[in-house]
Amino acid sequence: MDFEYDPYAYEIHEDPYPLYRRMQDQAPVYRNERLDFWALTRFDDCLEALVDWQTYSSAQGTVLELMGNEQLSGSMIIFMDPPKQTRYRNLVSKAFTPARIRALEPRVREIAVEHLDALLGRPRFDAVKEFTAKLPMDVISSMLGIPREDRDTVRGWSNDLLHREPGNPMPTGQGIQSMVRMQAYVAEQIALRRRRPSDDMMSLLLGAEVDGERLTDADVGAFITLLASAGNETVTKLLATALYWLDVHPDQRRVLLDDPGAIPNAVEELLRFDPPSHYQGRTLTRDVTLHGVALPRGARVLVVNGASGRDPRKFENPDRLDVRREIDLHLGFGYGRHICLGASLARMESRIALEEFLARFPGYAVAPDGVERMHSSNVRGLAGLVVELPPGR
Repeated sequence: MDFEYDPYAYEIHEDPYPLYRRMQDQAPVYRNERLDFWALTRFDDCLEALVDWQTYSSAQGTVLELMGNEQLSGSMIIFMDPPKQTRYRNLVSKAFTPARIRALEPRVREIAVEHLDALLGRPRFDAVKEFTAKLPMDVISSMLGIPREDRDTVRGWSNDLLHREPGNPMPTGQGIQSMVRMQAYVAEQIALRRRRPSDDMMSLLLGAEVDGERLTDADVGAFITLLASAGNETVTKLLATALYWLDVHPDQRRVLLDDPGAIPNAVEELLRFDPPSHYQGRTLTRDVTLHGVALPRGARVLVVNGASGRDPRKFENPDRLDVRREIDLHLGFGYGRHICLGASLARMESRIALEEFLARFPGYAVAPDGVERMHSSNVRGLAGLVVELPPGR
């Protein structure tokens, strides 16, 4: 095979989609001997793997560099299988009921407006650093009860956790240091709420009970760390990616300017077209044969949901961004037992963010030197997106 899929390679982070297409066409069950993993890229194969948790297990980790390392994967819900995952999810889902998410909309809009109004009159600004990174962190922090003065610090720790240096797939020394600091900070916040419960999500999780079972402090800490890192960063990247592609495709931006009611569907199309989460790692619990290829029990398999949205077997003209595209199903939030618990919140944040941003800055343009890409094995997105405004905006 004359190509290699290396999820750590910076050049792949720039544009993985041509490679994904080659994998779908030439190696639907792809093998990387050097890094010891298999990869699935076709939509139907990814969907089946995400649904079949009995065969494709999450219990050994879901991020390639952490798979099999129990010390690093810890007790996060994304690193569990049923029945443990089901009990845990039933408990934490009490903080994500539809009614609770709907009740957040005024606050989400208030946060978005606060950040965007502060940018009015500026000819140039970094949309990531000034908006898309702040909105999700402020929303999650507001839900959790993290004080405003600590949010930039927690966001910095989150960035450190995901960043990877060239040639080194493991978290950086700074990333490990930041993980320790975040865990210590969360433990302090939990201890504070044990002494003085409040009306925030942290207190709700500590008091949640299903059939007499409750979450331990360690369980709550792991979930909060997940929310404040992966949950925050994926929405940050989705929003920045949306602004980037709407600049590349001004005709699609015009659709949304003329009809803001199309924005919810645009969010789904952007999740199909270029999602923030690009693969979910799984470990096989039995031998599997797929497309005539034998995969052994214990094999590490990357379910590349980021590729699935560009599979021409599922989507017509998959490389075309069409904000009015009818989408019956995409895998941008995963699927099955591990479908993203915060999907409805992410959709709402994204809808509000695009509504408010486009209302204020309809003529924005990405600066020629304004794109800075982040580097992570499984999260794709931008660390910076400088935009310029026409005079008078």
